[in-house]
Amino acid sequence: MGKNKDEIPYYMRNVPFFFLTALLAPVAELLVLIHWEKLSMQMRNNHLTFSILMTMLYISKILPDGLFKIIFAVFTWTLILFVTYIYFGGGRKGGKP
Repeated sequence: MGKNKDEIPYYMRNVPFFFLTALLAPVAELLVLIHWEKLSMQMRNNHLTFSILMTMLYISKILPDGLFKIIFAVFTWTLILFVTYIYFGGGRKGGKP
């Protein structure tokens, strides 16, 4: 646990990440995916859940209507489905052949 805490960047720790997610939800979701291997399973679940919820709020309330909103919504849903597929073990086990 202590080793894992040293490996992750400061902005991926709980409090800075939640502030970052509140300000820039889509960026925070991308950061979770970039640092996926460095995060513990519990931290992954917490960060990913919170960033997805904040991204949904960001999409539905802040962005202006139009093509960008539709494209961003489609990208977010695709990302959610991809992460869900990986989380439930849909990917290959054991890495590369």
